Amino acid sequence: MLGFLAERRIANPVVLSGDAHLFSVADLKRDFDDPRSPVVASEFLGTSITSQGWPQRRLDELRADNPHVKLMDSRFRGYVRAEASARESRFELRAMASVGEPGAGCRTHAIFVVEDGQPGPQRA
Repeated sequence: MLGFLAERRIANPVVLSGDAHLFSVADLKRDFDDPRSPVVASEFLGTSITSQGWPQRRLDELRADNPHVKLMDSRFRGYVRAEASARESRFELRAMASVGEPGAGCRTHAIFVVEDGQPGPQRA
């Protein structure tokens, strides 16, 4: 798929995924072994609402070998809220205050945008 996106030069594709029990935001490249490989898409991974993920210290260890990952966080449960326009797509990573307390609040953990003509997610 990444090869197809690179060859066709599709503008600003976004991949939304989930079920990994963590928040993750990443550049998707045709060749992850080549640091100079261009970004061909952006990935936003939403965490689970209630299921626990891997320990954060393990994710921090993995990030060292994955410079294309801009955020990887398993400390929170929640969801991703997305809004798209012709100018940009905006992604809010929403974190629950508690999954065991009915009516618990929710806050924005991080915001990223993908701007038209600028490949890859950028922190807002």
